[in-house]
Amino acid sequence: MSKLKLLLLKHKLIVTTLIGVTIGILCGLSLKYYSGKIWSHRDIMYIKFPGEIFLRVVNCLILPLVTSSIISATCNLTKSGPIGRLALCYYLTTTTIGITLCVILVETIRPGKLIENEVLPKTTKTFMTIDTILDLFRNLLPENLIDACIRQYQTVLHQPANASVPIEEWRITGEYVAGTNVVGLVFHSLLISLAIEKIGVTGKPLLDFFNSLADVIMKIMTWVTQLAPIGVSFLIAGRMLEINNFNDIVSRLGYYILTVFVGLILQGFVILPLLHWIVTRKSPYKIISKLGPAFATAIGTSSSTATVPYTIRCLEDLDINPKITKFIVPIGAAINMDGIALYETIGAIFIIQLRGLQFSLLKIIIISITCTVSCIGAAGIPSGGYMMLIMVLNSIGVPVEDVTLIIAVDWLVDRFRTTINIIGDALGASIISHFCKKDLEEALEDEICPLKANVCDTSMKHFTNKK
Repeated sequence: MSKLKLLLLKHKLIVTTLIGVTIGILCGLSLKYYSGKIWSHRDIMYIKFPGEIFLRVVNCLILPLVTSSIISATCNLTKSGPIGRLALCYYLTTTTIGITLCVILVETIRPGKLIENEVLPKTTKTFMTIDTILDLFRNLLPENLIDACIRQYQTVLHQPANASVPIEEWRITGEYVAGTNVVGLVFHSLLISLAIEKIGVTGKPLLDFFNSLADVIMKIMTWVTQLAPIGVSFLIAGRMLEINNFNDIVSRLGYYILTVFVGLILQGFVILPLLHWIVTRKSPYKIISKLGPAFATAIGTSSSTATVPYTIRCLEDLDINPKITKFIVPIGAAINMDGIALYETIGAIFIIQLRGLQFSLLKIIIISITCTVSCIGAAGIPSGGYMMLIMVLNSIGVPVEDVTLIIAVDWLVDRFRTTINIIGDALGASIISHFCKKDLEEALEDEICPLKANVCDTSMKHFTNKK
């Protein structure tokens, strides 16, 4: 019993979340089928109100978390010279591969697609592909950084009375739509981190401020996750009352989990190892097979940050240079979030499909990019993925209530996506060690040569004095 009690205390968040999900489902089904009452929208709103408060608290903390985490992480990245530049190239490469994989999976499997005979609501606006691309750059450089926290720019085409006029000749205007401009905020955060690094010692107080802010917000986020079981139980109960076809939603959720696991397996055990082999011509599975302690920690804690010391120890046993592992692994835990990015992107598009919203392929790609860049601020905390997902859905104007469906299975998926982050960091450290081997040897010689010179000088002085 004492061992069981310790186990329950260690995994308290998982246990309480599962209890909250179970209570929410049971209460929702009981009220729906056994109360004998027809539940109005107002009644459901009352039931969901505590969960709505929980989502609001998460929303208000995400913005400072993203900006502070990006600035503190990337500022250290830029200070590291060639190792940092190689790490940045590696992260960009794996991120691009991950985005491509996500788009292919969600457009092939379509986990949230509605039943074929349902009439899908027409929610899309007329647009041109070039306008969507230009809007991405406009949002990358917002006119007002404060305004970017709540709105983003969107081109609007006005169809003339004469329907035969080609779309290229329609009148063009622009409007600001509600939703956080994630791309713009991430870009400015990266710009600030580069500027802090360039001004040197003068910028250290500002960097210390952002480091402290990131730690404080992450601590508050940890407290907020303790409230998740309560918020989730009310949100799920309300969602059960809204759902007409419960079996259909369960089957869609099953397809969602399948899609995520297929993506995680392909990214972690096929694509990243293939990239490692192409670059180094060495077996990547030899490295993966030695990461057992880090995987065990990931399964137990679902936190990338908690796995850092174990990953470093495993890589040092593989004779990968400690200077690289002690830099790459902590930085990777903060910004190399392949697992969360894949999970979050599939989750966002799953909810879009579940809602019957019609988005173009280009829009899906832009949403995938937004999900990926927002994951830099996930900060390695447990359940950080669905918190970022809430922000992304808000930024594209999609209701966030369906996130509760993902939270219900997040405790399971979270552990496996953390293991993919570990694989990405470990293989990245091996690849960078392969490229930087000569530079590290030269640096080691530079450290030894002055020591040799000092020994020679001391010997000469001793010989002269004796003579």
